[in-house]
Amino acid sequence: MAVNRRGFLAGAGASLLALAGCTSPQTTSPGRLTLWYWTRGLSDNVLDEARARFADARFNPSNVGHNLRHRLLAAISGDAYIPDITMLNDDIAGYFEDADQFIDLNTLGADRFKDQYLPWKWQAGTTPDGKLLGFPIDTGPAALFYRHDLFQQAGFPSEPDDVARAVSTWDQYFAFSEEIQKALPGRYMITDAKTVFTYSIAQEPQKFLDRQHHYIGDQAHVQLAWDRALTAVRKGLTAGLVDTGQESGSVDRHAAWSNGKELSLVNASWITGEIKESAPKTAGAWRICRSPGGAANQGGSFMALTSHCADPQKAFEIVSWVLSPANQARHYVDAGLFPSAPGAFDDPLMRQPDPFFGGQVTVDVFGQAAKEVKPAYFSPQDIDISNIITDELVNVESAGKDPGQAWRDAQRSITRLLQRRGVL
Repeated sequence: MAVNRRGFLAGAGASLLALAGCTSPQTTSPGRLTLWYWTRGLSDNVLDEARARFADARFNPSNVGHNLRHRLLAAISGDAYIPDITMLNDDIAGYFEDADQFIDLNTLGADRFKDQYLPWKWQAGTTPDGKLLGFPIDTGPAALFYRHDLFQQAGFPSEPDDVARAVSTWDQYFAFSEEIQKALPGRYMITDAKTVFTYSIAQEPQKFLDRQHHYIGDQAHVQLAWDRALTAVRKGLTAGLVDTGQESGSVDRHAAWSNGKELSLVNASWITGEIKESAPKTAGAWRICRSPGGAANQGGSFMALTSHCADPQKAFEIVSWVLSPANQARHYVDAGLFPSAPGAFDDPLMRQPDPFFGGQVTVDVFGQAAKEVKPAYFSPQDIDISNIITDELVNVESAGKDPGQAWRDAQRSITRLLQRRGVL
């Protein structure tokens, strides 16, 4: 059952309707083609060049910070001050029920670029009835980040190919973790239970709802990911460095990267910049390899044209240039955004050895993972469902809640959520 427009706009909050100063649709900067993006969402160098290249269209990139979604929903709610072009995050499926608020990019000739981008990423920006709402920006291919120096010190395999072979499955990773933690007591191989669940699900060809909107989040593939996360906790392999969104949690985790308490982590390519910034003294000590269990993707964004865009054809010309394979390589170098265009993987800019990772050419690992990601249907409910389940895993790991009760509580909460939204 479709969610109505009120459901889409609810995320803005009813009070935000007062922010709109008029009742007729209006773009945020009449006479300009305005793009809303968030901090480090795109390369500033590429955007500066785009300003000059599309000066005739008065292209106006505007960094609105990390509250972009909040502002976008408020603008659409009031039919006023709406950007011509906007970034959308990996929750793009949440906008599909209100596709009329955006332009189908296929009507502007997007199809001619389709073969230049990863098929699963292109599909992720496409509505069930075939409208392309989001043009691909970046992806979040997963890898195993690990401390080469400490693995070597403990006498364990330490070169990327050797480590990848030793931990090719989650069970092998757990066994490897048990042994290295005995050799290096007080250190941990896995961030938290949430990480294990999240990347296990990301490796599956199905998530929480099927394409007919039937709930499948209580089926075997989800139960397997849940049980796998609990196994890691039971074996004492997790550091319990839960990402709660609080500054204290980030400080603890960053310290664990610096002092070697966290020996490894499965995460997406975008975590690279955070590791470099928070643990600069560990430069040269890290390596990456294929993640346990195979390829996975977590995150990645899109660019969309709103239905009030003043000049859709020119706006799409800008979008397709800013996100061309050549420019995606620049977004990676400048902002750490891993490309959705495989042609960028061979760009010399991306093939530079990375001193932080001991001179490793990291694109070889991330690029292979990106190509191997299994296509999966992402529903508008997936992020909220995942959060409910991982919140219960945190309750088990951090507060000692009974796992069986946690699973039952998660399923009850999901049922209530889907009933409120008219899906069940």
